[in-house]
Amino acid sequence: MLLLACKNDDQAQPLPAVPPAPNPPTTTTPTTEEPIPPVKITVPEELKTYYKGFDFTKTGTALYDDLAVLTISKHKNQLGYGERHKYLYKADASLKNPQNVVLVYTGEERFWKEYEGNKGYSPTTFNTEHIYPQSKIENNAKGDLHHLRVCDKSVNSRRGNYPFSEGKGNAKLSNKTWYPGDEWKGDVARMVLYLNLRYHEPLNNEISTGGVEMLLKWNDEDPVSDLERQRNNVIEKAQGNRNPFIDFPQLVRPAYKGYKQ
Repeated sequence: MLLLACKNDDQAQPLPAVPPAPNPPTTTTPTTEEPIPPVKITVPEELKTYYKGFDFTKTGTALYDDLAVLTISKHKNQLGYGERHKYLYKADASLKNPQNVVLVYTGEERFWKEYEGNKGYSPTTFNTEHIYPQSKIENNAKGDLHHLRVCDKSVNSRRGNYPFSEGKGNAKLSNKTWYPGDEWKGDVARMVLYLNLRYHEPLNNEISTGGVEMLLKWNDEDPVSDLERQRNNVIEKAQGNRNPFIDFPQLVRPAYKGYKQ
């Protein structure tokens, strides 16, 4: 008998090769800016009462908000613009000769009685500059001494209400923007930032053509002067509050980290 071999379907057959599993898709986490670590602050003895209980370890919005609350709550005496004469010339007094005042943007000194409007004295050669332009103020900051400086009348007129911009050397007007000068740009930055912190005045391109970052840069490049410290002390006695960016300029970048207008 002829026997035919039959195929055994139950016999194990080799499995087809399985292609390797594709690598899992790479998940891209949106990148965020590295957080700024808190700065180490040593509060001078004479300022410990003013800053008592303040948490300097915060950064970003938390630090900004706390500084704003402190600055607003300490502002007990809100001066009218006409009251500035009682305090401004002492605040801006020359460290070399207290009978003189130091003019912003130029550094010139003038006898304190030469202020515009002083009917009992001649000549009158300087007036009051609003560092944050008066015409652009949206709140009741007109009489706040922290952004008022004595200024030569002609220089004040040239400055007008033009926005601040980058430059080099002395103060100058260029393309309808104002550079405050190498020796004054830090002062300007700290005063403008105070107005934003205290009154939430905007920091748009009508104030700074380089935005917030230009002001932060100016704060870095031009350190706090003894005249600024003198002003802070005099103004605290008049108004009750201080400019924290003069006391601690190293807080500026941590406070404005992630700032949105």
